[in-house]
Parts: sequence; structure tokens; C-alpha cells
Amino acid sequence: MSFGEVDAAGNIFEKTWWLLQSGWRWGKQTVQGDHTTIAGCGGMDRDYSERFVARVCVGPTRAVKPVPAVELAARALRVAREVFGDLPYEVSYSGEDRVRFAVMDDGEFGPFERHQLEVFGSGLLDLRWGLHMAVVDEVADPLPLGEVVAVIRRVHLVTRGSEYRNLYHKRLSEKRRRHDWRIGVTGRMSNAKGQIEWHSFDVPGSDSFARAKNRYAYCPSIGFAAERLLSRKPDEPVRAIVRPVLEELLMHAGYLDVQNSVAAIVAHHQLDTPTRPVLASAEPPAT
Repeated sequence: MSFGEVDAAGNIFEKTWWLLQSGWRWGKQTVQGDHTTIAGCGGMDRDYSERFVARVCVGPTRAVKPVPAVELAARALRVAREVFGDLPYEVSYSGEDRVRFAVMDDGEFGPFERHQLEVFGSGLLDLRWGLHMAVVDEVADPLPLGEVVAVIRRVHLVTRGSEYRNLYHKRLSEKRRRHDWRIGVTGRMSNAKGQIEWHSFDVPGSDSFARAKNRYAYCPSIGFAAERLLSRKPDEPVRAIVRPVLEELLMHAGYLDVQNSVAAIVAHHQLDTPTRPVLASAEPPAT
């Protein structure tokens, strides 16, 4: 082989190696992403007035190319219909980068937003779902885990649908696009008499779950299992999202046998059942 042939072969090898490296970097970026979209979803440790809240945020792992601002409101409306279903909601704000929707309710001090959904041009959905928990004599109802799971499941279904994907311009790799999640449940609420914590679940048998005596429910500012909810595949079953959340929810509430307790909760709510969840109505339960 002549020197020229060796040099040509070396150039081919270098180009092939460069292409392989470029493909590897592209694949790594596709999977890991930049996580910029979900970064704004903090403050999940805050308490609300008149309500306990489950907050569910989800967005593309990689930054997307947004649609023109004039098209966002119409597309966001279609997403809100998927999230709220038959609940009566209103548009409380519409701008060039986000649209906010609210389901109103009556409280002790007048109407307030029981549920709020913000839809961003970045593909971020930020849902604050006011849980239906009565407070009697300063004692809160058990945390309705069935409602929390139903809300997560509904948002999970929405992100797999066409209305959500139409929020932003598609890429060739759209079917492989991954999502980042942040999910939190407030441990307490505020009313005119002070702060009130929840102390139990609505799952049969949960009163027997071992728990530390002097530990109250707490939610980290970035939600439960935030690192484990990055770069999740859109076609994963909902239990892959719910289970890490439940594990850390119980851990931060002082439960001792987390794995077995979560297994009981997952079995009770049949998380493998692929049915469309029916969310609670906007009306509070009769007392």
C-alpha cells in the first residue's frame, strides 16, 4: 500500500470516527436533554389557603422550538379540555408565552381557584389540583391518594396525545422525545385559625402502616423523586411515574416500611389498568 493510500485510509477512519462520536453525542443529548423547561417548577413546599394541593408539572427534556405566539392560545385551549374534561373552567390569563386556566370554587372568604393549569409555549404543563379534603374542627380528611393518582394519570395520558404534541413544533425524533416531571403534594394548608396538616391516607389498611410519631408530612421544593423523574419515556406505564412519587411522599411523611406500604397502595389503585381516569368534580363533597 502506498503512502497516499495509507493517508486516504487514515482520513476515512478519522471521518468515520468523527461521525460515530457526533452520533453518540446527539443520542446522549436526546436522552439526557438540557432540563431547562422543567427548571421553573419549584416552590412545591408552599402551603395554600383553603386547600391541600397536588401539583403536577411535565415538560420536554430538551428545549423545543415554540409555535408562533399568536397560535399558542388556541392550542393551549385544546390541551386544557383534555386535562379538565367536563369541569367548568375559565381562561384567567393569556400571553405570548403562556395561557392560564382556572376552575373556581366557593370558600369561606369567597370564590377562589380550586384548580389552576398553566400551559406554556415551551411545552410545560403546570397543574395545581386542589384536593377534595374537608376540614372539621381543625382536623383534615385523610389524603385522597386515589385523587392524586388520577390527576397524575390524566396528565400522563395528555402528554401522550396529539393535542399536547401540537403545543410546539415537532422534530424528526418526536416519537423518542422524553419528558421531565416534577410532582408534589402539600403537607399542610392555612385557614383563619392557622395551619392544618394531613395525618393519614384514604387507602384501606393504611392506618396499620408503621410511622414515626413526631414527623409531619413534608414536600421538597422541587417535589418528590425529582431526579428519578427526569428523561422519562413517554410510553412508560404510569406506575413508573407514580411509584417513585409515592415512595418519597411516604418517606417524607415519616413512614417506616415504605416499599411494602407503596406496594399496597399500588395494588389498591390498580395502576396497571389502562382506563381514562375520572377526576373529581369541582364541587366539594357534602358534609
